[in-house]
Amino acid sequence: MLKRKAIPPKTQKKLRTKNLGVCCVCKERSIGTNFHHIDDNPANNDEGNIAVLCVKEHDQHHRPKSYDQTKHLELGADKIREYKREWEQTVEECNSNNPKILAVVNVYGDYTNIHSVRLLVQNVNSKIIYQRIYHLLTGTPDQWTDAIIDEVLWLGKNVKLSLIDKPLQVEYCPCCSTSLSNTLDRNVAIHLTVSDWKQKSIASIYINPPFPSLALTLFYGDEPLYKAHLHKCKEKHLHFLTDKFEERTPIKKYQSIRTQATEIMQKVVDTWNPGQLLIGTGNPDKPTIIKNFNLPDIWEKKNSR
Repeated sequence: MLKRKAIPPKTQKKLRTKNLGVCCVCKERSIGTNFHHIDDNPANNDEGNIAVLCVKEHDQHHRPKSYDQTKHLELGADKIREYKREWEQTVEECNSNNPKILAVVNVYGDYTNIHSVRLLVQNVNSKIIYQRIYHLLTGTPDQWTDAIIDEVLWLGKNVKLSLIDKPLQVEYCPCCSTSLSNTLDRNVAIHLTVSDWKQKSIASIYINPPFPSLALTLFYGDEPLYKAHLHKCKEKHLHFLTDKFEERTPIKKYQSIRTQATEIMQKVVDTWNPGQLLIGTGNPDKPTIIKNFNLPDIWEKKNSR
């Protein structure tokens, strides 16, 4: 049997700081933690070999058959290394000037009855690092708000907090029956977290001359983040489409169609607030750049599309 060596106090302090004093698996606050030697060698006190685990996760690693394996809870050495690496990188990122980490609030219920909220911490690629759930059975909405703000400040003062803009219905994972969450897409996450958005973001709008349609593409540097298309549909709707969203807005009779289409596109531009806006028309392969967003008369004329 290998002889255990005491972990130096300096190493212990450094590990607790790098993990915010919590288990790298569950991230639960105010519970006891242990130092776990990932390679099961108690004499190997190399910092990279020691994970901060709570009592439950530590026990699960050593007694895996005592836990429900249907809950996605495999805790072998490789998985613990993955959790350790991800959490320590997250903590470091959260304390940077412009963290690429977001705190996102999901609200469940409807507009007259919110029964619970979920705070999730995600990276820009929509990977969920950890979650917290608040329910009416455990506190009031005011207490949820205080707890969420406290949680975000605990992570880092520069971490941005975002709210999904409408109440959600509860849905469950078909594999493990765990309730699901909505994360922010990569394009939105980049918009919220980069420090040079105004310098590197460009939106281009192409206005199609012979048809009542237009297209918008948003770039961050050389990377296209967002594409949208708007057209008049059978004199009844203004049809707006993106990769993940579609909306048909009924055309109002008391307002010009061009004004209504302009208002829709203005909302999109205001939401993304790009550093530069280019508007083109004419030949789609070599469009003519124009100064103002002026839609042609074709939007007011009847057409068969």
